[in-house]
Amino acid sequence: MRKGTRFIAFGLFMIAISACGSKESENVANNPKPKPMAAPFRFQRTIEVKPGLLYDVLTWGRGKDSTSAYLLLRSDSTHQKFKATVAGELTGKPVDAWDMDLDTDGNPEIALQVQLADQLTDLYIYEFDQLGNSSVIRFPALSEKARKGFKGKDDIYIKDGNLRRDFLYQDPEDQKAKPRKRTLEYRLFKNTLSIQEIENNAKK
Repeated sequence: MRKGTRFIAFGLFMIAISACGSKESENVANNPKPKPMAAPFRFQRTIEVKPGLLYDVLTWGRGKDSTSAYLLLRSDSTHQKFKATVAGELTGKPVDAWDMDLDTDGNPEIALQVQLADQLTDLYIYEFDQLGNSSVIRFPALSEKARKGFKGKDDIYIKDGNLRRDFLYQDPEDQKAKPRKRTLEYRLFKNTLSIQEIENNAKK
């Protein structure tokens, strides 16, 4: 390769490197890190139920961290309808929010997950029909005995289309017993959740 040709090739290489660097800088500029929400808002999740239909879950409060309020906003850009659907008082620290369809009727259930002061988890659940009308679904609390034996690691998740809950449990009447994992499964029928215990033969 001639000397002049080598210089030209080197120059083209440097231009390509510079262009890549510019694109990378441009991508960083176009995708800034999310900033903390401004007070009094503390938590926000956008849930896309289907194209053009979104629910925004927000919480806010200026008091203690364990208490605040929540709001669900419905955005139907297909039919140009936007409204606040549900609002209420909230106990616990917001952790996550998601949608599900436990009764497979085509109507989404929006769940707001919170962690309580005693490490227990709770859910605020609402089912929405095609017009955006809401129905509350009560998430059952642990029984008094289960609460007495509760030893943490509370985890709520979806498996095989069903809502499940894992937690560590020690028999409150036998302090020498080793804590074990208990799994509860919740099934939805007519906006009511029923509970059954699942044997822990396999991991989730």
